[in-house]
Amino acid sequence: MGVLVDYFTADSEQAARRALSGGPHAARLPYVDCKGWIDEPDTLAAELSGRDLSEFGDSEMLAEDEASAVERLAPQTVAALAAVDDARLREYAEEELLDELELERITALRDLAREAVRLGQGMYRWTCV
Repeated sequence: MGVLVDYFTADSEQAARRALSGGPHAARLPYVDCKGWIDEPDTLAAELSGRDLSEFGDSEMLAEDEASAVERLAPQTVAALAAVDDARLREYAEEELLDELELERITALRDLAREAVRLGQGMYRWTCV
C-alpha cells in the first residue's frame, strides 16, 4: 500500500474540502498528480528560490478522515513556487539529477502555483493512504 499525493487549487476552502473523499480529480479541481513523489512543497520552494526554509509558513490541515487529508499550503510557499522561472527549474533538475518525468512534475507544480496566484486561489495537498 502506498501514499497517494495530489496538489490542487480551489477558489474556497469549502471547494477544497470536497476533494477529501475522492481527491481533486473526483472533485473536478485542477491538480497535479504526484503519486509516489512525496516532497514537502516548502522545502522544494526554499531549494528553488534559494531562500531559507524558515521564511515559509506551515501548511494548515483543512479536513481529514481515516484514510485521507486535505491541507492548505502556506501562501508564501505558493508565491515562491510561482516565481520560479524555467531556467532555474532546469538548473535544479541538473543539480538534483532529476529525470524528465520529475522535471515535468515540478514544472507542472510550479505552473499550478502560478495559476493559483493569478486567480487568487488557494493551493492544497490531498493525501490518501
